[in-house]
Amino acid sequence: MAGNSIQLITDGTAHLPVSRLRELGIISLPIVAQVGTRHYMYDQQLYEHLDLLRDLRKGRQPVEIVGPSPDDFRAVFERTLFRTNRMLVILSSGHLSPIVRNAHIAARDFLGRCDITILDSQTISVGLGLLVELAGELLRQKTVPLPEIVQRVRGMIPHIYVVMISHTLDYLYHSGKLSATQAILGAMLKIHPFVEIEDGNVLPLEKSRKPEKALDKLVEFASEFTNIQGLTIFQNGAEPTGESLTLKSRLEQVVGKRNLPIITYDPIIASHIGPDGLGVIIFEGLGE
Repeated sequence: MAGNSIQLITDGTAHLPVSRLRELGIISLPIVAQVGTRHYMYDQQLYEHLDLLRDLRKGRQPVEIVGPSPDDFRAVFERTLFRTNRMLVILSSGHLSPIVRNAHIAARDFLGRCDITILDSQTISVGLGLLVELAGELLRQKTVPLPEIVQRVRGMIPHIYVVMISHTLDYLYHSGKLSATQAILGAMLKIHPFVEIEDGNVLPLEKSRKPEKALDKLVEFASEFTNIQGLTIFQNGAEPTGESLTLKSRLEQVVGKRNLPIITYDPIIASHIGPDGLGVIIFEGLGE
């Protein structure tokens, strides 16, 4: 790698094939989630989030995202300095975990030694993967200046939408999105919240008394788009559930027959909606 090249760094929630990460020379730091005294690591090669979700269904304990830590970022920055002193770090939403903050803490130790640009993607999972892939392609061209790359990545953020439903209120309460009173009343009424990631934060929008009504909200949301370039369903397990297959069938009636991948959601999403959630990530495209 040339001395003036730029190293692209992200976190493990960026949903991209390992082969694509390698092709674009992207460093991905695994996510570390803690439940009680146990730690779970996750990226596109480590799948301990499946164990995490299984354990949450048994115990329903809060999930804390503890890594990548500042020390993890420091280690990567130090190693990268052997190849280049310029780095672009694109991370999952800073409202959903401490990862962005941890990167900034680590970067302070490298002031004057290298140029580290840290970008909060305001999204997660497939959304983060799209942004990182765009940045990787632009960096590979070696002719696009960094400010333009950052501008183009930021310009893509408003075109990525994440909406979710959850069949428990515990985790929205644990993550501070609901008050104790709201959580207690919601549990009594068997509420199934519909939430959206807006400006990087999880916002509860509507509440349904029946799970099928919550599913309706996901379909209605997708039906509002006229130009969907990509749509991914995320669920709480490795094999498609009956609910996710029902959602896929209903979405096909709205958006037409197309590739609608079903993936397992990551620990950061789990920390907010728990082990009983379902959602969609929509990329509406950038137009002409």
